[in-house]
Amino acid sequence: MSHKNIPLPERQRLRQKMIKKHNLANILTHWFNVASWLLLLSTGIAIISSPRLGITPIWWQEMFRNLFGSDANLIRFHYTIGFLWIFVILFNVLIGFRKYFVPFASHRMLLDKDDIDWMMIKPLQMLGFRKDKELPPQDAYNAGQKIYSYFVVLCTIGIMITGPVMVFKSLFPPIVKQIAQPIHFICVFVIVAWLFIHVYMGAIFPEEKEAFFSMFSGKVSAWYARAHHEKWYNQMLKEEMEWQDNVEKEVLESTHLEKTSGAD
Repeated sequence: MSHKNIPLPERQRLRQKMIKKHNLANILTHWFNVASWLLLLSTGIAIISSPRLGITPIWWQEMFRNLFGSDANLIRFHYTIGFLWIFVILFNVLIGFRKYFVPFASHRMLLDKDDIDWMMIKPLQMLGFRKDKELPPQDAYNAGQKIYSYFVVLCTIGIMITGPVMVFKSLFPPIVKQIAQPIHFICVFVIVAWLFIHVYMGAIFPEEKEAFFSMFSGKVSAWYARAHHEKWYNQMLKEEMEWQDNVEKEVLESTHLEKTSGAD
């Protein structure tokens, strides 16, 4: 049944019920990533900017150079934050590689037929077309979020490789340095381009407000999960029912055992 056919009392019940979507490690990593990117992007733009290129206003470049005292300090700050960012991201991936990363990547982030169909409909609906078409059910992350993650992962790997090459350029052949720099800039540009969509969909797009606040609380309402991530919601419901069945079974077995012991 479509979530649009759910009667009001059931909607109200689902809105009151909260489901955990993100654990504390996910939330901390997300906001660490946000803070790191704000620092890296602002200082990186100041480093590559010049009045001749006109990428940023003159006051932006002068502000950062005055703030850090010199170009050398500005560059040193940029790559120090960069190495800290690389260390934390790699630490998280390696520590949870088998337990979290592999299951997450293999079960949550692969595209299926419903995702492909969702991608054929959703962009048109955002432009005002095919509003009457029902969107296919989605998992914990919709098709747009999955595709966004593919670009982010690939470009993050590119930045993690090319960044150190640019810092320790004396250790590498000239051809490697010449290749690293444009790849670094392209990877940053691709991620920033997708970030505009990510921020709009997460923080501004009305239907996805709960997704934004879940990055603070870790939870979304059952109504939001049912309406936007039906596959994931059904999986959560199934696990909850299995847990309830197991509890009831344990209670029955324990009661039976007590009665048997009392009879003896």
